[in-house]
Amino acid sequence: MGQFGNQPDFITHDIKSILPSDDINSDKFLDGSVIYVGTSAAGGKLNVIPVGAVGPSVISGFSSPGYTGSGGTGYTYDANPVYAGTIGGSGTGLEVEYVTNTSDQVVSIASIQVPGSGYLNGDLITINDGDLNAVFRIVAAPGLPTLDESVSFINVPQGEWFPVVVDYVLANNTTVTDLRAGK
Repeated sequence: MGQFGNQPDFITHDIKSILPSDDINSDKFLDGSVIYVGTSAAGGKLNVIPVGAVGPSVISGFSSPGYTGSGGTGYTYDANPVYAGTIGGSGTGLEVEYVTNTSDQVVSIASIQVPGSGYLNGDLITINDGDLNAVFRIVAAPGLPTLDESVSFINVPQGEWFPVVVDYVLANNTTVTDLRAGK
């Protein structure tokens, strides 16, 4: 294979030894590296999270869906915040804390009490209280990937750069050793 002017080699920098880990955090982030497998026996396995994989959404708050009356009516007024479940959206288990105005019992502020799971940015939810008409739009961002987003490779060759670009190498289900990450 020839090399053309101004074209980098396959691995140009940041070669470092790595240990597989199930901790998915910035310390273990490989930022789109390829992996060199130094030792692999028959049936050797490499479990990775490919570059760009994201995990479940993380709810950071709520916004108005943009129409008059979305604060609902008939919601409980209390000097303290009130807790309630929600209806709608693509997830389950979301519970919120809300505050109403004293006079009209319209929800003015909602915050997360129990985050639930499976909700996506832009989902519309209704607070399950009052007249069932206080609607909010979920504000969420993709979370860190999890073991569910991993891919396992079997019979990984020894002594070669594995041609899959990854962000994490997981200890769970990885049997190959003497690993190096390069970019």
